[in-house]
Amino acid sequence: MPVSGISSCGRVIWITGLSGAGKSTLARALMPHLPGAVLLDGDDLRAVLGTETSGFDRQSRLRLAMIYARFCKLLADQGHTVVIATISLFHEVHAWNRAHVPGYLEVWLESPEEVRRARDPKGLYAAAAQGEMRQMAGQDTPVDVPLAPHLTLDTAALSPAQCLDALLKLLREK
Repeated sequence: MPVSGISSCGRVIWITGLSGAGKSTLARALMPHLPGAVLLDGDDLRAVLGTETSGFDRQSRLRLAMIYARFCKLLADQGHTVVIATISLFHEVHAWNRAHVPGYLEVWLESPEEVRRARDPKGLYAAAAQGEMRQMAGQDTPVDVPLAPHLTLDTAALSPAQCLDALLKLLREK
């Protein structure tokens, strides 16, 4: 159901956090409240853009995050609301988004590592623990925690419904 009081101008809702923090869950829950919005998920974008074989080192991830940012800007400039769920934890990307992306809203999902490991939706933590995965963001590849997100949600302390409610409240205020 649409949320009254939320503008339909182009904008980007950038949902970020480490693997298992709940990015995709929150993004999918938000979509019914934003009719006509476009959902972009980092894993899907890698496949669509043909970059699934792109490296996972910091420079490769940064290059890919900038592609995501520019793609989001392109869609927002055309009046679309874009919801993106992506790790993309780089201060330079967040700064670029703030300077160039219309209606940019940054949502940081945090949760303790033990919670993310327990969720492990893609089996990444298990693979990393067995030495089968390298260059995992937040593990052996450093990340930049957002400096000034518009909203920070502790997904270990809050249910998905509570996270959605907090995000919808922020959208109504903006």
